[in-house]
Amino acid sequence: MNNTAFAVDCKPEIKVSRAVPRMETIKNTAKLFGLPEHLVRQKVLSGEVVAISAGRRYLVNVDKFADYLNSNKLPAPNDRDEPAKHSGIYPIPVKL
Repeated sequence: MNNTAFAVDCKPEIKVSRAVPRMETIKNTAKLFGLPEHLVRQKVLSGEVVAISAGRRYLVNVDKFADYLNSNKLPAPNDRDEPAKHSGIYPIPVKL
């Protein structure tokens, strides 16, 4: 009998149908986009942007964050001149 060892590659090939998302920490995401860390953290904690919790850190999906920034628009100039209704900040009328 012949005791020949055969090397067999049993690892199946993994085919990914989607691209793997680019994930960064809040700090790195803020640096990448030139934004303050607290703004990115606020968006992550409110659920406005796609992120996952990895231990004590959050990892932000950079591509989705860029889409979020590109999709949000500033209010029209007429809307910005009016007092904010939900914040409780309004102009004080001046009586002379």
